[in-house]
Amino acid sequence: MDEKKLVIVGGVAAGASAAAKARRMSEEIEIVLIEAGLYISFANCGLPYFVGGEIGQRERLFVTDAASFARRFNVDVRTGSRVVEVDPDRCLVTYETETGALGQLTYDRLILATGTLPLMPPIPGLDSRSIFMVRTVPDVDQIRAHVERLDRGQDDGPGQPGRALVIGGGYIGLESAEQLLRLGFQVTLVERAPQVMLSMDPEMAYPLQAELESAGVQVIVGDGVAEILETEDGPLARTEQGRELPFDLGIMAVGVRPNVDLALRMGLGMGETGAISVDNRQRASDFRVFAAGDNCEARHRVLDRPVNIPLAGPANKMGRIAGANAALDLMGADEDDPRRMVFQGVLGTAVVRVLSQLAAITGLSQKTAEECGVPYRVAFMVGPNHAGYYPNAQSMFLKVLYDPDSGRILGAQAVGGEGVDKRVDVLATAISGGLCVEDLEQLDLCYAPPVGSARDVAIMLGFAGENMRRGVMPAIAPAELFRELAGPNPPMVLDVRTHQEYGLGHLEGAVNIPVDDLRERIDEIPRHLSIVTLCRSGHRSYVAQRILLNRGWTEVRNVQGGFLLVERTLAAFPECRTDVLGRPAAPTG
Repeated sequence: MDEKKLVIVGGVAAGASAAAKARRMSEEIEIVLIEAGLYISFANCGLPYFVGGEIGQRERLFVTDAASFARRFNVDVRTGSRVVEVDPDRCLVTYETETGALGQLTYDRLILATGTLPLMPPIPGLDSRSIFMVRTVPDVDQIRAHVERLDRGQDDGPGQPGRALVIGGGYIGLESAEQLLRLGFQVTLVERAPQVMLSMDPEMAYPLQAELESAGVQVIVGDGVAEILETEDGPLARTEQGRELPFDLGIMAVGVRPNVDLALRMGLGMGETGAISVDNRQRASDFRVFAAGDNCEARHRVLDRPVNIPLAGPANKMGRIAGANAALDLMGADEDDPRRMVFQGVLGTAVVRVLSQLAAITGLSQKTAEECGVPYRVAFMVGPNHAGYYPNAQSMFLKVLYDPDSGRILGAQAVGGEGVDKRVDVLATAISGGLCVEDLEQLDLCYAPPVGSARDVAIMLGFAGENMRRGVMPAIAPAELFRELAGPNPPMVLDVRTHQEYGLGHLEGAVNIPVDDLRERIDEIPRHLSIVTLCRSGHRSYVAQRILLNRGWTEVRNVQGGFLLVERTLAAFPECRTDVLGRPAAPTG
C-alpha cells in the first residue's frame, strides 16, 4: 500500500505512547512526532523531587531521549517545534521551529496530545523573576539555578535557609513544599480554598496540613495571594486578607486547564468540561483526528459522564489507544477489527506523599457525590498497615462511599503511613470490577506480619460495610454526630474507652463507662434515649453497641472512626469546635 502519514502533536506521556504503539502496530506507516519543548517522554511527575534533590541525577527524569526514541521506533521526532496552525480541510500542519522558521506537513491521521496549560490567575506581579512553575525540565533547571544563587548570596554562609512561598495546595504544591523543606527553606503555603487537596474530603485531607505544620510550614487556607510586590528587601506576597509574606523563591501551582487552543481553531467538538470531546477509541469529531491525554475528556466509570482529570496514568493509556486506532485506520482495518482498542474510562486514582503521610483517592469523594446528586452511604475504618504486633506498624484511615441500595462501591480515600497506596489500589480495582462494599470482606489479600494483617484494614472495611447494610451496626459519622449534638434532641454519648483515655480528651457531656465494665453498669444507660457509642477507633464501641442491642436497647449507633476521627473532623471543620470537646486534645496529625 501507499505509505500513509501519522502526525502526532505533543511528545510527553500521551504523544510518546501513541507513537510507540502506532509503530508496534505497523512498520509501513510514516510517523512524525512534533514537540514544542526540547525533550520528549520526560517524567513530569518527578520534577518536584529533582528540585529537592531526592532524584539526584537530572538524566533520570528522562524515560528516553529524542534520538534513542527515533532510532528504536523509526519515528521522525521534531523537538523545539511548535504547531501554530492545522488546516483540517487540507490535512496540513504548520509548525514553527526554534529559529522562527516555518515548516509544513500533511497528514492522513492526526493525534493531538497537547496536554495542559497552567492556570494563571490575574495576580499583579505574578511575572516576578522569583516566581517559578514546576511543569517542564527547563522550569526545574531554573529553580535549581535560583536556589544556588540564593545559597551563594547568604550573608551567613552557604546552606542557610531562604524563604519559600508555594501558591496552591494541590499535588504539585504539596510536593513542592515538601521538597523545599528538604532543601532547608522556611516554607509558607497559601491555598485559597478552605483546605489543601481539594479533591479529597476535608477530614481526609487535614492530616496533610497537620503534617506540614508539624514540620514548621506555615499553611494558610481560605486566603489567596492578591498581588506580588518587589520591595527593597525582596519580593513580597500580599494576600486577599492583608497578610504580607516575604519570600526568596516562589512556586506557582494553582492548577491546569486542558490545552485545546489548537483544537478550537480546528473547529473540533468540545465537551462540557472544556476539553476535547472524543469517543472511547479517542477519535475526535473529525474522523481523521484523535486526541489523547490531559487535553481531552474521558468517561468517569462511576458517574458515567465525561470528565477531564489530568493524570499521567490515564494519559499514557489514552495515547496507546489513540496510536493503535490511528495506525489501524492507516492500515485499512475495519472498525470491528479485533485489534481495535477502547478506553474504558477513569476513576481519578491518585496519591500524594507529604513527609511521612500519604493520601490517596479513587472514584467519588463525598463532596463530589453531593455536588452530582449521587446517593451514597459512608463507611470508615482505622487500622495498621501490617500486623499490629510487628514493630513499626503505621496507622491509616480508610473512607469508602457506596450506593445505599446496591452496595456498589462509588469511591474511596485513605490517609496515613505506609500502605495507603496499596489499599486504595485494591479499592480502585474493586470499583472497576463493580464490587459491593460487603464483597471486600471476601478479598484474599497477602498476609505476613511485616507487610499485612490477617484482618487487613480493607477487609475490615468490608466487615463494617456489611454490618451497616444488614443493620447489625447502625453507624454515625462524626460530622453528623456534631450536628445532632447541637440540635434540640441530642443523643447520649457513651464513651467506652478507659478512664485514662477519657481524661486526655472527650466529647462534652459524654458518659464514660469502659467497655469491660458495661455489663455490670448497664442499668446506668437509659432506654428511652438515642445512644451513641464511642471509643478510640470504632472497635470497642462496636462491641458495646452489640451488648446494648442484644440486651434490648433499640436505638444505638456506633461512631465510625472513633475519637481519632472525631479529632480530625473537628480540625477539618472549625465551625464544629465550639463546646464539643471536654478536655481538648491536640488533633492527631
